[in-house]
Amino acid sequence: MKKAGEFRQIIPVFMAFIIICAVISLLSPNFLTATNLQNVILQASINAVLAAGMTFVIITAGIDLSVGSVLAFSGIILGFALHGGMPLFPALLLGLFSGSVFGYINGFLVTRGKLPPFIVTLGTMSIARGVALVLNNGKPVSDFGSSFRFIAEGKIVGIPVFILIVVLVYILAYIILNKTPFGRYVYATGGNPEAAHLSGINTNKVLLWVYIISGVLAGLGAIMLTARIDSAQPTAGIMFELDAIAATVVGGTSLTGGYGFITGTLVGAMIISVIRNGLNLLDVSSFIQQIVIGIVIILAVLIDRFKYRPGFSVQKFLKKYAVSLVLILMLVIAGLSFVGIRSWNQAKIPKIGFIMKTLNNPFFIDMAKGAKNGIKEYPEYRLIIQAPEREVDVEQQVRYMENMITNKVKIICITPSGSKEILPGLVQANKAGIPVIVIDTLLDEEMVKKRNIKYTAFNVLDNYKGGEIAAQFMAKKLNGKGEVVILEGIHGTQANDLRKQGFRDTLKHYPGLKVVSSQTADWERGKGFDVTQNILQAHRDVQGIFACNDLMALGAVAAAEQAGMKGKVIIVGFDATEDAQKAILQGRMAGSVSLYPALMGEEAVKYAVKIIQGEKLPEEIKIRIEMITKETLEKEGWETPDE
Repeated sequence: MKKAGEFRQIIPVFMAFIIICAVISLLSPNFLTATNLQNVILQASINAVLAAGMTFVIITAGIDLSVGSVLAFSGIILGFALHGGMPLFPALLLGLFSGSVFGYINGFLVTRGKLPPFIVTLGTMSIARGVALVLNNGKPVSDFGSSFRFIAEGKIVGIPVFILIVVLVYILAYIILNKTPFGRYVYATGGNPEAAHLSGINTNKVLLWVYIISGVLAGLGAIMLTARIDSAQPTAGIMFELDAIAATVVGGTSLTGGYGFITGTLVGAMIISVIRNGLNLLDVSSFIQQIVIGIVIILAVLIDRFKYRPGFSVQKFLKKYAVSLVLILMLVIAGLSFVGIRSWNQAKIPKIGFIMKTLNNPFFIDMAKGAKNGIKEYPEYRLIIQAPEREVDVEQQVRYMENMITNKVKIICITPSGSKEILPGLVQANKAGIPVIVIDTLLDEEMVKKRNIKYTAFNVLDNYKGGEIAAQFMAKKLNGKGEVVILEGIHGTQANDLRKQGFRDTLKHYPGLKVVSSQTADWERGKGFDVTQNILQAHRDVQGIFACNDLMALGAVAAAEQAGMKGKVIIVGFDATEDAQKAILQGRMAGSVSLYPALMGEEAVKYAVKIIQGEKLPEEIKIRIEMITKETLEKEGWETPDE
């Protein structure tokens, strides 16, 4: 179906964008600042590029779930090329080409294999992510120099390079879709593929090329993200495909195919970015943000469905549901007024920003509780806690830092998701004159010195020490002999690597202890169960299991008990969460290393206040760490719970 009057058709989407901006500007005094508006555009850039490719695919009634994983794969290839000495321009072309390879595979399987796009791209999503992880053993490739970082940090005639890239992509996409025969073929293929084929259009060729376009733009997104965080991560781009689909659908492209606007997609990407930015400025949790984005997507699809319903009339709809709509509108206005009044009243209160790796892990939940407890002693300050949904989402942490700088916080406390990847955020904080306390994660000192970054380190070396303590404890329990298993967290995360390395290095002093298997369970309890279950099938003589966090340890406990090995395997965890402490008291776990996350959060806030008030603190601060056992818990007055 060829669309008519594109700019006229996207007016409702554009009006929605203006209304959202107006509402957020009323709610947050910092939204309309020049710095924040630039943040909004820059933060939308990568999603806008991915969404441009997604628009081509969805107009043909397809879907591409692989773009996030292809972005990660292309980033790793690009990182290897740059580190291998390849000149910048050929390396950039290689990044684009690597994305096009997966685009070609997707298109080939859809056209020649006659497989549904959902299934094909779901499969290549897993393949691309797996290859990205295998290529560098789950570790990022970082530090590419200022000439490459210019893509993210530089300006041409005063305009950020990111913005120029987006403008170029959308101009080309607009020309292709609106001014070329191929564009007409794309709409025709999506509107009625059978009729398009009968009219002489090579629909297979059209579909192949739209997936290649999506792959190339995923490669471009990889270039942009890698430059933004100065690192290529195999875990990058997780869930990016959903944001790209959201931007495309919100922008007016129909999921049934044959109808859509590239200009609408750009506005849709801006809407998603504005909503996220505004909710950040208003200190709304990332969990609530997901709900809001989900509601926006559903509303967009509902509107799309209503537009094509026979006999549908806006006037009839408004008349029929007038009372309900007025009540909903009144509730929305009341809620927004409350939020706005609170936001403006709190704008003058000095703010402390606290960025965590995530808030769906008991360790960081406890740290957040400790931080909230610590701020109670200082009612004259306001604590803002934010965290990505995923622990590896360092790009989201950089966004939070940018938004907190806009929000004029007095200091930023952060548990970085990457020791190198977070540095661009610290550079911006330093430029803004905002002190930074780095908690729990050791930064890459070579890159810190190279970029002249200033910060205060708090409890950053204890993950390695915790691994040492766990190994010493297990060696004592096993009398220095036996087969041992390691359950790892997500590959490439510093906490996992340090805990595992501390454990392994210490085991070298106990030649009678042999690591027979070391597998990742991604910090998850369910995967801890599955992985342990499989390992115990292959190694029936295992006597000790060290899990790099308690969630995996508790999964291992359940697997060992199901295998009839309760009491026969020494299981040691890390973090000493409440559930782990109960298991220790019940004798199901031998122990867990505690970094005291609640105390860490509380003390970090207190140190933050001291820094704000001008006190001089040491560059590195540590607090206690120890192995928690049944004996230590009983000394503290814990009682054994019922199983």
